[in-house]
Amino acid sequence: MGKVVLCARASKREKDGSVKSAEAAEALEATELGASESFWQSLVSGAAAGIAVDMSLFPLDTIKTRLQTRTPPAELFKGVYAGIKPALIASAPGGAVFFGAYDISKRCASDVLGKLFPQGDWANVASVIGAIGGDLSSCVVRTPFETVKQLVQAGLYSSGRDAVRGVLAEQGIGGLYTGYLSLVARELPFDMMQFPIYEALKRQRSAYLARRGNKRALKTWESSLCGSCAGAISAAATTPFDVVKTRIMTGEASSVMQGFRVIVAEEGPQALFQGIVPRVLWISLGGAIFFGAYEAVKKTLEPVLVKRRRSSRRAKASARAVPTLPFTTHSPAPSRLPLATSFMCL
Repeated sequence: MGKVVLCARASKREKDGSVKSAEAAEALEATELGASESFWQSLVSGAAAGIAVDMSLFPLDTIKTRLQTRTPPAELFKGVYAGIKPALIASAPGGAVFFGAYDISKRCASDVLGKLFPQGDWANVASVIGAIGGDLSSCVVRTPFETVKQLVQAGLYSSGRDAVRGVLAEQGIGGLYTGYLSLVARELPFDMMQFPIYEALKRQRSAYLARRGNKRALKTWESSLCGSCAGAISAAATTPFDVVKTRIMTGEASSVMQGFRVIVAEEGPQALFQGIVPRVLWISLGGAIFFGAYEAVKKTLEPVLVKRRRSSRRAKASARAVPTLPFTTHSPAPSRLPLATSFMCL
């Protein structure tokens, strides 16, 4: 009889423990975003960040483009918002597509590498793969708008509408994608540097705060500063790719390699760094605004998405619930069930 009681108590403790563990896991999962919520969070945050940057720093981008296309000094600062319409139209979808693809690619890479090599730290590699996925996807959206924007900035057309008509008349729809490979060639090295640096700086800042006993999430200004530093370093290193991309989109070069050869042969290697000062200034300020806006919108959306996830889980749980029917005269007596269990314990 004593064994029966002890076994029953042990069984009850195991049941209670498993129930508590399940409840704790369910509570933790309810406070975290799933893959779908995380994707939409990145999508909306990226769109907002792209618009914030283009609205505030477009004049610097115009000056940089004119320096790279050898615009006369007298025309350098005139109409610095020329071409902003196509840039703004591309900002939201471009930023949304980039961060949506970045989130999915980074998550998949982290999961696959974690399973294949569980002992390694693959955070930086996952960030690089995420950046590659984001760039290849977003450049499909951005290239036509980038082409039109730079044609207007360089003074080759008076408006975005005229630029679209001119390109379509002379080159067809493919003309709007003339600079796709050069844009990818510029964006890939840039983002493959920027995002791992950004993520590493954030981890270093979090570790520093933890060592000082201040375990908290980074504030928006801290994320902005990390983004600014990452952007400045990446911008300086990838300026030659940006110069070649600008020459291709404005019709002064036909390919990436030909662009490099012609620029070095005719103007010297220093010409590959034309516009580096406004580019670094623009992207360092842009990195602060971009990542600050991105993180701020993410934090704003998170409680909304968590609440939505909880509601969805409760609805699914209610749909799966089956009503319990009372025992009838034809049902086995409930008192026999514990007895059978007791004999198994003996």
